[in-house]
Amino acid sequence: MLQKIRIPLVALALACTTTIWAQVGGIAPKFLIDPSSPKAAGQIAPSTDQVTVTTGKDGVTVNIAGGPEEYPSIAISPETGAAWDLSPWGRVDAKITNLGTGNLQVSLRVDNKKDGGSNSCEGISLKAGETKVLKVIFGYSYGYKPSFKLNSGSIIQILIFAVGKKDVARSFRIEDLQATGSTGEKPPVDPSTVRLKPEKGVILGAAVKIDAAKQVVAKDGAKAEINASGALKIDFAGGKNESVILKPAIGSWDLTDAYQVQVKLKNTGSTAVSPSIRLESKGGVSDTITAASPIPPGAEAVITVPFAAAVSTVMPTDPKQEIFSKGSWSENNWPPKAGTGTKFTSDGAKGITIIPDKTSAAQSLTISAISANVPALDMPSWVGQRPPVEGNWVKTLDENFDGDSLDLHRWNIYSSNYWDKRTHFAKDNAIVKDGMLTLHYEKKTGFHNDDPAGKKTDYACGFADTYGKWRQLYGYFEARVKLPKAPGLWPAFWTMPDRGPEAGPQWKRSSTADGGMEHDVLEFLSGWGPYRYNMAFHWDGYGKEHKSGGTTCGYVVPDKDGFITTGVYWAPGIAIYYAQGKEVLRWESPRVSTVPAYVMFDMVSGGWDNLPLDDAKLPDDFVIDYVRVWQRKDLASPLDGPMPNAGLPSSLSAEKK
Repeated sequence: MLQKIRIPLVALALACTTTIWAQVGGIAPKFLIDPSSPKAAGQIAPSTDQVTVTTGKDGVTVNIAGGPEEYPSIAISPETGAAWDLSPWGRVDAKITNLGTGNLQVSLRVDNKKDGGSNSCEGISLKAGETKVLKVIFGYSYGYKPSFKLNSGSIIQILIFAVGKKDVARSFRIEDLQATGSTGEKPPVDPSTVRLKPEKGVILGAAVKIDAAKQVVAKDGAKAEINASGALKIDFAGGKNESVILKPAIGSWDLTDAYQVQVKLKNTGSTAVSPSIRLESKGGVSDTITAASPIPPGAEAVITVPFAAAVSTVMPTDPKQEIFSKGSWSENNWPPKAGTGTKFTSDGAKGITIIPDKTSAAQSLTISAISANVPALDMPSWVGQRPPVEGNWVKTLDENFDGDSLDLHRWNIYSSNYWDKRTHFAKDNAIVKDGMLTLHYEKKTGFHNDDPAGKKTDYACGFADTYGKWRQLYGYFEARVKLPKAPGLWPAFWTMPDRGPEAGPQWKRSSTADGGMEHDVLEFLSGWGPYRYNMAFHWDGYGKEHKSGGTTCGYVVPDKDGFITTGVYWAPGIAIYYAQGKEVLRWESPRVSTVPAYVMFDMVSGGWDNLPLDDAKLPDDFVIDYVRVWQRKDLASPLDGPMPNAGLPSSLSAEKK
């Protein structure tokens, strides 16, 4: 670590670094720009006319006018035009002063590639007049979480950009920009980010040692201790808001390998009681589960708390009326109705709360065991055979992936990649074998859509959709899929609108505005573990009018072969999602899509809440066993079925015609 002696920047540029810096580890910092040099301006490239830059002995001053640019920035490149070799150091530091009158949010990105495909990035907030050092540690991003394995020997630019409202003018000065620290530097451990995975799911019991002083919190008159046998002994005095919370020793528990928590307890009091258990997490709480029946004195019982909500998620028809009065409504992101769904996140469990029977009597309990586990699956027999609701149904699509390749009269294997910067779609990675379609994700350099004129990236995967070849308005859409396990992957089963060739290019045909809608029937971030996934609706386009709703906390138990069967029932004014035959999300609204939709399966990397991609865990697969679609006869229309341009070899062909 290097300790800085505060002297003017111009002096740093002119003096020998060994006399200016106290060196620890035997290496001095590398200054990446000398603002006092006439050559400095040539190293700086503003992203837009909104950004103006001046250089001088005080540093690099950046002024940003309000305007349309989402992230106005400057790129600082090596003076020689070649890449910097920063491999002797561990990070880049920038000393930044907010010259504006309001708060400033600014980020610094260290790039191997200009498109951001391989970088490390961090951000800070500064009050008016405040100065801070923004540190980017190679290989870490956004809260110093592990990210891209940055090649610090080939840094082509430093990107510094403002974040916030586009119409607000901002101004800041970069007083110092340097490579410093030690090779392989790691950020200090933030205790709040530590995730403890209980061995074999055991949280309390067996050989688990509990530090009562750190892990047990008794509230409002309750008393609790860990007894000689390692059990949690609780005494409730009969007060109003008593509870006892068992917390992790540090950070949170990682319960991603489980679907529920079971608490084994004994009534050591003198009267029958019905205690309750609730799970706490970084996302929110689970349902509060009360003992099924009063537990007699001396008797034992097990209370099971599923991560899934007892009442599945329901979207509001009109959030202004149903939610806004409670202060939790957002114009663009609609939350579920109160009392539906869950916000419990199994990757960040913060505690297990024990609540006494709602009586005024004193009560005593001994918790002998707590474990996180997975129950047996109970799936209704109709799954895969028919839709979940009554009606005169006809099967309109029955894709079982027979043969050894995708039927290109029905499926496309190429498309644009709007989601990450490093995955290309390749024909060889869409594998049909043994009656299944496998989208195979691997580290393999190649061109997007197998086109030498396309973008070249380091990861490949298959793709499949029916855009321009098959669509349907309303019905029941179902797929049986097996999810990947490698961290950092983002597979999905979803539908998008298709208004037909007469609507124009794909961005118009598939717009979610004007009655169209994106249905994310199953969207999985592999860092969440095998039992949790996202499901959502997106509508009104993807600009400032964009709206969405759903839940990131859908929980499901795969079948004995590791597959999940998921579907959407879609009719005028209603859409209901199902998983393993159970309703998991419902929206009843006039805004439910009225535009025919096509089916899509894809897998890229990343997502909004995922773990970093780990090359050592690749390759991995997203497997689709079948796709089945039914139509209710009274909803059938001429818009359903194969499209006029069916048979083209790719989804891009229609755009090239």
